[in-house]
Amino acid sequence: MQPKVSIIVPVYNVEDYIDACLDSVERQTFADFEAIVIDDGSTDGSWEAVRRHAATDSRLVTIRTENRGVARARERALSEARGTWIAFLDGDDVWEPDMLERLVASSDGYDIVCCDYKRISPAGEIPVRTRHRQDFSGEDFLIRLLAMTDSVALWARLYRRELFEGLRHYPMRQGQDLLLNLQIGCRRPRVHHIDYVGYGYVQRAGSSIRRKPDFDYCCEFATRVSEILTAPEAGLGERAEFMRLLNAVWWYAGYVSRSSNPWKGDTPFAAWVREGIVRWHKELLHHCDSSALRMIRMDACRTLRPAIFAVALVRRWSSSLGRRMKRIR
Repeated sequence: MQPKVSIIVPVYNVEDYIDACLDSVERQTFADFEAIVIDDGSTDGSWEAVRRHAATDSRLVTIRTENRGVARARERALSEARGTWIAFLDGDDVWEPDMLERLVASSDGYDIVCCDYKRISPAGEIPVRTRHRQDFSGEDFLIRLLAMTDSVALWARLYRRELFEGLRHYPMRQGQDLLLNLQIGCRRPRVHHIDYVGYGYVQRAGSSIRRKPDFDYCCEFATRVSEILTAPEAGLGERAEFMRLLNAVWWYAGYVSRSSNPWKGDTPFAAWVREGIVRWHKELLHHCDSSALRMIRMDACRTLRPAIFAVALVRRWSSSLGRRMKRIR
């Protein structure tokens, strides 16, 4: 029979985490699912652990491929999925036992259902709650993704399977989730968010999210975003320029804030971002941190680099303090 949900679990060298991950899947209170566990050419004991779990739970479908990256692993798994809904779980993360039950129960009338998540580290667990509880669709979803004011991850969400039909999977070292979600956003999905912390995001050394992008990667990623937003089927027209800028501001502000990165303020990409900030400044302030805009504009002058790092340091202190306060509460 066709399962209600297809869970996609990409796995690569997560031997120390995969048992807890699959245990959390098998313990779900909502049982009408298949879990497609795809090993992307692991060189440790991950595959053996996956096979042990599959031997005792027929709902686990196992696939092993050569190492081609998480984007290609997900693409392959999606081609095998049979469920009405799709959920994603990284091989080093975990679910609360009732996560699927909560998401499915809230899915009527929507194309995407989201929940909150928590960061799990040796120091403890910190819930990360969205600031936006109202339903939304269309451009609102795209804006929140591009401004990073909502999670860009595929996980902690339930998607209608049709949303993935015909999408392009970009095998980039960072940002694959965002590029898929942008394509989905151009299809104007109806999005609902429930007040529930169901996903456990495990912080670990070596995770790709912790690798800081270089300047060339910022430019390349901006090009991929532009391809998606300016495609005729996206139907964004002139709004595509503002949305492209939103994403570029986030990536470039992260680049200029690190003292180890060489100055690139005289490049065409940097000039385009600064010109866009001037043109769209008022609207950008609704979606971007004003200090990020300030750092980028200051980066036009190489001698202001020390001042930029000072602003960046204050931002990091403020962010760290906020996380500590959440942990205390």
